[in-house]
Amino acid sequence: MVNYYEQGEQIKDYSILDILGEGRYGIVYLAKNTKDEKCIIKLLKKDMLKKSKSKLFYEQEILKSLNSPKFPQFIEYLEIDNLPAYVLEYIPGIVFEDLLADDSYLFRKEQIFEIAIQLVEIISILQQNNIVHRDIRPPNVLIKENQDIVLIDFGLARYIDDKKYTKQVDYWYLGDFLIHLYYTSFYQDLELEERPWYEELDITEQEILFLKKLMGIEDSYTNIEEIQSDIMKLKIQD
Repeated sequence: MVNYYEQGEQIKDYSILDILGEGRYGIVYLAKNTKDEKCIIKLLKKDMLKKSKSKLFYEQEILKSLNSPKFPQFIEYLEIDNLPAYVLEYIPGIVFEDLLADDSYLFRKEQIFEIAIQLVEIISILQQNNIVHRDIRPPNVLIKENQDIVLIDFGLARYIDDKKYTKQVDYWYLGDFLIHLYYTSFYQDLELEERPWYEELDITEQEILFLKKLMGIEDSYTNIEEIQSDIMKLKIQD
């Protein structure tokens, strides 16, 4: 049983504005505080409490440790109806999932390289804090009006242990994310058979190798500096 909160209802010192999303583990609300400042409230579902309490702990601790405009800031922990929840900074912008859903929106190569540069910077900050995000997907990457990129939803983030949680996981997600952007300019001829992305997309051999290395199809990248160097080379060649 889920206790949903409606617009205008009060949770502690916060007033609910809207439901932003709902997943298996919890509900995400847009709210405002007593100063009329917007914020995000993430509330765990009761039936997932035992299964995901540790997950919630990781997300809280990791967000508390990050002090960068590239990530939402942790504000406070709450207990709502005996359920754990926490409040995060609200960052205005649009997630890439919504941009990709618009068939008329095309990402040019120079845009893709700029986005890649910012995402690599974000991954670098995470690695400096021994963190792997493990979910760098279009719904979890937000672009602000000034074109700055922000990474959200740290529900799957963990501390790197070089065993189960490795930095290469984020490299794979980066590659997959960029392929989604490349596909916005791809025209599908329905008469042709579907082919792998490295045959379908109109990209250079250098770009194909770069993406394959990110995804571990070719020799994998071993560090973030190699990735940064190769992106800059691609940008100069464009």
